[in-house]
Amino acid sequence: MPLQYAGIIAEHNAVRNGVGVFDVSHLGKLRVADDGEALQRAVTADVGALEPGRATYALVLDESAGCIDDVFVYRLGANEWLVVPNAGNVAAVAEALVVSGVDPVDEWDRWAILAVQGPASLEVFDRVFDTATVDMRLHSWTGVDVFGAPGFVARTGYTGERGIELYAPAAEAPAAFRALVDAGAAPVGLGARDTLRLEMGYALYGHEIDQDTNPLEAGLGWAVSWDAPFRGREALLEVKERGPRKRLFGIRCIQRGVPRPGYRVLISGEAAGRVVSGNYSPTLGTGIAVAYAPADRVPREGERVAVEGRGRKVEGDIVKPPFVRKK
Repeated sequence: MPLQYAGIIAEHNAVRNGVGVFDVSHLGKLRVADDGEALQRAVTADVGALEPGRATYALVLDESAGCIDDVFVYRLGANEWLVVPNAGNVAAVAEALVVSGVDPVDEWDRWAILAVQGPASLEVFDRVFDTATVDMRLHSWTGVDVFGAPGFVARTGYTGERGIELYAPAAEAPAAFRALVDAGAAPVGLGARDTLRLEMGYALYGHEIDQDTNPLEAGLGWAVSWDAPFRGREALLEVKERGPRKRLFGIRCIQRGVPRPGYRVLISGEAAGRVVSGNYSPTLGTGIAVAYAPADRVPREGERVAVEGRGRKVEGDIVKPPFVRKK
């Protein structure tokens, strides 16, 4: 899984304007056998409302409502699920599932995950695989034949573009990757994956979310089903009642320079926050960042700030993510 193949900017633009394929097989794959009740205690989304063939984004919290991870949950059958956590958090998510009453099976080496993303993604995928019966609704999944072996394809992604993620059996994955490239998909590394997700304002664990941050602080309240009995619910209700202690905001630079995580955000020369994700936006041609500040010091949209790091200040305007608006 290289950082880049032909260059981050070229790969980023390939996804925004055409189609790219990512190898994201580093993601965890935890299979769960459960009727949904125990799993519900581990995640914030209403998984009981999912029908087989559907998926949802969710958060896994600790008792104090801190984010252990963000995951995708696929309902494979009436009592069968696939939970996909970030690579570095597989053990922590597995432990949270055990605490909730289920014993997950680690299928990390069974599946490769190939994300085909971009405006032409579905057309390119159709050149390689039979998609006549594929459910193309967002957050749906369908079984698909991968060169004679059973796999499945999901209408999910992390770029803000139209796209799918192919769960291919490990033995067939190299051939699937090569076939997608031969069909017109540009190979894309993890560097462009980060610039694409940042332009859309998507959270990344260890940056926007961690165990010192709750969903309301991270702007992820939409991923919480308040009627569900998930772990951390009582603590999160207290946050909802008193208000978050910090909040996220976006910055679009108006001067040359790239904000990086850890840089300070200055308002009228005084420190008001700190960048958690920052990079150069190939689509906008300037630096962009998301930062946290105490809830009572969050700058207003349209306000001018400065980002300071490595002895240099770069001015920027406060904007509300996503930085790039998609139809």
